[in-house]
Amino acid sequence: MRQRIQDGKYSEQKEKDRMLKGCRSFKVKSFKWMACGIMVLASSLFLSGCGAKSAKDYYKEGMAYFNSGNYEKADASLKKAMEENKERADYYISYAMNLIQQQKYDDAIAYFERSILDKDNAIVRKNNKQAYRGEGIAYYKVHDYKAAIEKFDKALAINELEDINRDILSYKGMAQAKAGLYKEAAATYTKIIEANKNNGDAYKTRGDIYCRMGDYKKSLADYDKAIKLEPHNYDYYFGKYFLMLDGKDEAGAKEVLSKAAAINGTTEEDKFNMAKVMYYKGDTDTALQMFGEAFGNGFTESYYYLGLIYENKKDYENAVQNYKKYIESDEGRDKGDAYNRVADCLIKLKNYKDALGYVEDGIKVNDVDVNQNLKRSQIVVYEHLDRYEEAYKLIKEYRKEYPEDEGAKKEEVFLNSRLSNTVTIPKDGK
Repeated sequence: MRQRIQDGKYSEQKEKDRMLKGCRSFKVKSFKWMACGIMVLASSLFLSGCGAKSAKDYYKEGMAYFNSGNYEKADASLKKAMEENKERADYYISYAMNLIQQQKYDDAIAYFERSILDKDNAIVRKNNKQAYRGEGIAYYKVHDYKAAIEKFDKALAINELEDINRDILSYKGMAQAKAGLYKEAAATYTKIIEANKNNGDAYKTRGDIYCRMGDYKKSLADYDKAIKLEPHNYDYYFGKYFLMLDGKDEAGAKEVLSKAAAINGTTEEDKFNMAKVMYYKGDTDTALQMFGEAFGNGFTESYYYLGLIYENKKDYENAVQNYKKYIESDEGRDKGDAYNRVADCLIKLKNYKDALGYVEDGIKVNDVDVNQNLKRSQIVVYEHLDRYEEAYKLIKEYRKEYPEDEGAKKEEVFLNSRLSNTVTIPKDGK
């Protein structure tokens, strides 16, 4: 029986540059994945059936709604198409992709599975490939990266529809990176680059991964290659900037920011990126004003940076409000770092009850970058809420997962002292 998954939340990701100490952040590339593949869905029948014309009309109507972003109406039309003709795999797949847009991931997986057949012909192979790809996306969105990678591998094993392999590889690489499988993720992006050596974003993303692996030389080479291919892309400069900081090359980092500022673009997106430049340069007053204008123009990532600015000013209440707005946006709800930061601010405000909610939601995002911080904060919050037995249980689990944290043993001893005789600690303290 298929394991049921919890509904999760995910949004397509731009570079958040969220950790301010070098290559702490991994850029998940921005992509338009929902439309990708939908237009190449196989249009043949599993079996011949009646009412195909009416079903086709509903399907065309549903896809028109889908492509215009009206997912509720698309849902109704695509459902009618399936009712009229229950044998069309592409109807099920399109309906499932629309469910993903509505964040109904468990239901989407069920429809993808219904469309997969154990037959060997070109039509079935094409449909199966699309379905496995869709399942992988759904699992990715609920942060089950192991299952997502498995589905993407199944899709890639099918030799049909080779034109969508790069898209699938990109998803697979992101899932591997999210799971902390950096070596595997770098190899996946190498395949993408081998297929298209002019893909600047692939170089940048692989550069992020090499940075995470501590391979400064390879990371720098990839950032430089990306910049050479797309010299007006701010994200590439930001990646190189953090790499320079991580390598303690402050002069080099400043030079990179100067080159980014020299792009001097005039679009609203350029202005948003210039706000980032100002922030990284330390001109927070100018950045504060520019980010305020940027979120008014639809750049919701600005809320994250406004949160950072207020947090640095120790104005934790304003920081919390901006982080919350960012998390509520499509871009922010998948960012473990945002949950971690709002929880830290709430702890400083001694609002432990609300902090616990954000900690627990952040842990569900399963972000390897901040999982340890979130789990440590969870223990601290339980302590302040006088929930010592739960805190003690968590500290035991934490020490097994993060044995390098020397302070955790002292924390365990402290919790034991608060538990009195309700919990017996083994003599070895383990």
